[in-house]
Amino acid sequence: MTQSPLLECSFFIPLCRDANLSDGMLQSIEAWDWLDHEMFFNFDGGTIAPGEYEGFYRDPDTHERVFDKSRKFLVAVQASRLHELRALLAAACVIFGQKCIYLCVAGQVEFVAYELP
Repeated sequence: MTQSPLLECSFFIPLCRDANLSDGMLQSIEAWDWLDHEMFFNFDGGTIAPGEYEGFYRDPDTHERVFDKSRKFLVAVQASRLHELRALLAAACVIFGQKCIYLCVAGQVEFVAYELP
């Protein structure tokens, strides 16, 4: 049985909800459990990188500098299923109270946001 090559994908989920979009509070256990379930159900697994990742960015709405701490996740995905990962991360924007989520696919970075249907 031959499997098509997998792409290494990584993404960051901030430990707190966006203070300008939501309440800035810590993510709920239910949100983390949701992500764990979705990654296993859709992609058969994933990895949580050790530690917290500190970062900063310019908020696209307020233009202010925002600092955050995130968890980094890694998952191997077939190229033909990348749209499923993007859909999962778009839903994660809502679940985790984020405007967008940083996604890196085999070295190529994009920002996934929830878009109204």
